[in-house]
Amino acid sequence: MDPKDSLFSTQISHLALDIGGTLIKLVYFSPNGDNCEDGSIVVGNNGCSAVQGRLCFAKFETRKIDDCLDFIRLNILQHSGVQHPNGTERDKLSVKATGGGAFKFADLFKEKLGIVFDKEDEMHSLVCGVNFLLKTVPREAFTYLDGQKEFVQIDHNDLYPYLLVNIGSGVSMIKVDGDGKYERISGTSLGGGTFLGLGKLLTKCKSFDELLELSHQGNNRVIDMLVGDIYGGTDYSKIGLSSTAIASSFGKAISDGKELEDYQPEDVARSLLRMISNNIGQIAYLNALRFGLKRIFFGGFFIRGLEYTMDTISVAVHFWSRGEAKAMFLRHEGFLGALGAFTSYKDQSHSTDLKPHHHTVERAVLKCSDDDSFRHTPVTANVNDGEAIEFRRLETTVATSPRTLHRNQVYHSSFVEEDGITKACGCPLLPLKSHIKGPAPVSEQDRTDIVDEAITFFRANVFFTNFPIKSPADKLLIYLTFYINVALKRLEGCRTLAVGTKAIINLGLEDIPVPGETGFPFPGLFSLPSSQEEADLFRNYLKQVREETSGRLLSVAYRANGTPNKWWLAFAKRKFINVVLL
Repeated sequence: MDPKDSLFSTQISHLALDIGGTLIKLVYFSPNGDNCEDGSIVVGNNGCSAVQGRLCFAKFETRKIDDCLDFIRLNILQHSGVQHPNGTERDKLSVKATGGGAFKFADLFKEKLGIVFDKEDEMHSLVCGVNFLLKTVPREAFTYLDGQKEFVQIDHNDLYPYLLVNIGSGVSMIKVDGDGKYERISGTSLGGGTFLGLGKLLTKCKSFDELLELSHQGNNRVIDMLVGDIYGGTDYSKIGLSSTAIASSFGKAISDGKELEDYQPEDVARSLLRMISNNIGQIAYLNALRFGLKRIFFGGFFIRGLEYTMDTISVAVHFWSRGEAKAMFLRHEGFLGALGAFTSYKDQSHSTDLKPHHHTVERAVLKCSDDDSFRHTPVTANVNDGEAIEFRRLETTVATSPRTLHRNQVYHSSFVEEDGITKACGCPLLPLKSHIKGPAPVSEQDRTDIVDEAITFFRANVFFTNFPIKSPADKLLIYLTFYINVALKRLEGCRTLAVGTKAIINLGLEDIPVPGETGFPFPGLFSLPSSQEEADLFRNYLKQVREETSGRLLSVAYRANGTPNKWWLAFAKRKFINVVLL
């Protein structure tokens, strides 16, 4: 074999997959880090590690498995020399895989990518992943109760026994007695799959993340029957129940006389999340009680670092145990199986592709995390707490549009031609499809303008913390992306189009600062006006483009019947760029 055909050993090693019923999780190590997205982990060389590189994480919905295949092909295999330039596969590649999908999709991966799965037992991988994190990664476990997050110092000599509650599509509860010593003692079919399945039927959400984002905005008390609803607003102190405790999930729907469409979908999502979280917390404690276990770790992508979910589970464990047991969570709860499969490489070295890097990767990644040989880089996606993080989760999507997002590349404006365009403060006054009075030239109605671009790209660009500028039009795109973010925050909580329109009108009445004036959001992005005339021109243009953006934003933030569009208003909680790279 030509040495240049075996680049997998020097570019990418230890690719591992956990293919579940809902999500596919990937872990892979790249010694040079060239093909890892932001959010991957930089492995240092502080006298411990033999190599430098990144430990990378990604996830995909199982129903969108083609996105996962494309990601592996484009971001791992091609970059690693595993596929020839003409697209044909070379020798079949053995990769660690776990989960039910490792069996279900084995033929698909072999046919499409030339990957042969070396299957690892799912339960064994879960336990190995948790043990690895608890023994290797500092500040991995924490409690969360009453809004307070506290990291737990784990004594490696007093780790066992513990209960692992893995919340995937269903829930498995595993008693772990030591390395390789574990037993599944219970579980429940009401898990993440239940949440997503019922959520799709009741709210029309199409993904887990959308449903969770929707639940952020809801109020479960609109639908749940509380103890106070039964006892006239008072506690049932004799048995220790507060008036705010849930007596019956979805109980108010019995007597409200309402149909499903009469309830706000965010309230339904919140009630559903609370019901499932409470159920899991209670069953987990009862099983811990059976075996005298005081330590309960919760993992799985159902949690996603969501404070409300963790608090609900913690309250359930605290209530049923009368404070004797604590729920503990893991910062990297979603990748337990994939990490377990990843660490299994250190036990075998039969793969000729991976063999050269077994020992160096084991030293760099698996043995050195008790010191500072890891450092992390900022991420641009939704992740758990990032303090002193050893392994970061990367939310990854594959764009199918011709304007594909590559690595840290945002969506840029297409208006790069500046001939005949007036400028003010270094910003091109681009044409608008607008009847609003102002200095903007009039664009043809069938052409895309800068407002179209800002709204179309917003839900992708808002995730980024850096925005490299390629043309002056990008400056205006940045400004409008920020403005849309502000406008959505004003619309948050506006339950009707009429109320939202009023909020937007009030936003339009506010003063509009220009560069050099207090309150301008991006000092240094635009040049200072050379005269009062230039300042007024730029202010009037910003006023016009903001009003045009507001009108079009209302048309997507609210449905035709005047109700909020959760696919847009959920983004009100995002925060657009902290730093602009000039």
